Amino acid sequence: MSHPEKGDGISVCCNATSSRRCLKKIAFAATLCVASVTLLAIHHTKTSGIMARIHHGLIMCASNTGTQNIAQAATISSIERPSMVRLSLTSGADGQVDVEPGSSSLATVLDTASHSNTLLMLDLHGTDPKKVARQVSKAHMRDRVIFVPADYKDAAAALKADSKVMVAIHVNSKRDAYNAHRMAGRHPYAAYLSPSASPSLFSLVHRDAEAIITDTPSSQVSTADFLANRPVDIMITHQPYQLTTSLAAPLAHAE
Repeated sequence: MSHPEKGDGISVCCNATSSRRCLKKIAFAATLCVASVTLLAIHHTKTSGIMARIHHGLIMCASNTGTQNIAQAATISSIERPSMVRLSLTSGADGQVDVEPGSSSLATVLDTASHSNTLLMLDLHGTDPKKVARQVSKAHMRDRVIFVPADYKDAAAALKADSKVMVAIHVNSKRDAYNAHRMAGRHPYAAYLSPSASPSLFSLVHRDAEAIITDTPSSQVSTADFLANRPVDIMITHQPYQLTTSLAAPLAHAE
């Protein structure tokens, strides 16, 4: 004799079991998707961040001549040299942070830099470092940006704005070097030295700072000789392509 009631119960049980299996499969697929995105982000950080680029060689930073340099920096990258662009920030009348010269918003520039795989050095010039840091974080550029404050007071504010964004601190003496290291604490920082600083000062800050920044030396000094006596990670120049080419020439000749 058949029992319709039992049959219906078995059907409901099977449907419930199938639903649970489907939900588990969906959850597993979602987990794999999230894991894949996370691994991709980690890989991108390891290969595109400032420290990763420093590991592969000297970073040529195009000095502040406008947002068009972001496109120019991609050309430098094409010859296997890390690239960075230095830009100045200003507070717009509407409260947003803009980039000088020109009137491009920082958000727009960050988006362009993110897609072109370009590093940025940002002169804060009195802008609110917390506001700048929020936009940098939103653009997922925290490991690809360096803040350049005007003085120690601004440096302290920049260090507090974000625990991950590197801050450049001007160092002109041994005392400055010790103060910078003490003020930064565990925060990643770069020592910004004048090209006229002694090789011994460069060596001193090299022990503590994550990066050493300087400007191109005077024309009376060979850049190759200058770099041979000083540990430099980022060099700021008006002519990044020409400087990169000139430094590569002796290597090609040696081969």
